Amino acid sequence: MRRRTLLASALIAAPALVRAAARPIGWVSVEQPAASAEFLAVFKSALPTAFPGAAVPAVLDRYAETNPATVAERVKELQAAGVSLIVAQGGATPLVIRAKPTVPVVFAFSGDPVVAGVIDSLARPGGNATGMSFMSIELNPKRIGLARELVPGCSKVALLSNRRHPGEEKEIAACQQAVRELGIELSDYRVETDAEALAATNEALGKGAQAMLMLSSAGMMRHIAGVSAACNPRKVPLICGWSMFARQGAVLSYGPKLDDCFRRVAWYVARVNGGASPATLPVELPTSFELVINKRAAASMGLNVPPTLLAQADEVFE
Repeated sequence: MRRRTLLASALIAAPALVRAAARPIGWVSVEQPAASAEFLAVFKSALPTAFPGAAVPAVLDRYAETNPATVAERVKELQAAGVSLIVAQGGATPLVIRAKPTVPVVFAFSGDPVVAGVIDSLARPGGNATGMSFMSIELNPKRIGLARELVPGCSKVALLSNRRHPGEEKEIAACQQAVRELGIELSDYRVETDAEALAATNEALGKGAQAMLMLSSAGMMRHIAGVSAACNPRKVPLICGWSMFARQGAVLSYGPKLDDCFRRVAWYVARVNGGASPATLPVELPTSFELVINKRAAASMGLNVPPTLLAQADEVFE
């Protein structure tokens, strides 16, 4: 009798599970659609694996690139459309949380979610949100070392960061510690607009910076073209944390494989859709990293990339 009862319960519950899995999920970004298209495509491609044997939910993407204040409106739209949860991409994460959605949130955030007030702690988020943080503070000393490999005898490094990016203070402190151990002078500049980024770059170059580091965030991506153009004639390499920065003009990037991170976000979506509580589902940090070298950019400024460095690269743009 007990076996029959269990079977009957399973049959009754099954349609509800299918319906829950088939509900759409939302995607909110404050970037332009083209800027987040690659991440969205990777995330979508990972959903069938995350939902084996179940209906793969549709993704309703919404953007607030012209005015981040409209994120709350996008959240309301998605909830009205019946989404089971919302994926917050990048800088949209704190804004989505402030909108107080009634559905769970899974985030893909480059900043520190604790500093941003999104969660209580990485181990126990404590609220209605969980996901991935791309911060890899421990990689900053490695990037300083790579600058020294690119420019032997490098003694002056400039650091550009986004003053509004949660967790930047921790990354800056890690860089300051790394340069002290190497005897390198570090000048840090906290910027937000294109004009500020260019002015800071020109000031750093005027003071003799031999390498330029840029802390990675979606907000800094828009400065790559201008900063690279300013560094090029001075033969000063730009070093960043994400491969897309190298693709857009930086000489080198070393940091998390963001594609792997967004695939992991799909796993979070499946877990939360399956009933896992965001409050107790720990936030993860990246576990796979890549070194990408833009040999073309290096050649354009007459910079020879050491063979030992090329041999370590996961990808090289000739």
